[in-house]
Amino acid sequence: MEFKVVNPNREHKMRKGKGRFFNRPTVSKGKKYDKFFAYIPTKVATDTSFPFRDGDRIEVEIVRDTIVIRKAEETS
Repeated sequence: MEFKVVNPNREHKMRKGKGRFFNRPTVSKGKKYDKFFAYIPTKVATDTSFPFRDGDRIEVEIVRDTIVIRKAEETS
């Protein structure tokens, strides 16, 4: 089965939306590992001001009760 990735038009204007944080446990080499994801609504991710593109490396930091996500600095 083949899946086609659809790159939506980046003309939406939606800077806020509700997503979800979830765990999708996975098994690798016979061991079970937790794999966590944060879903960002399509209309937010396709807003022209959204700073990330598919495949970007990110840094995640906890600051008090807030999660800060930023692009990771490129290392040579």
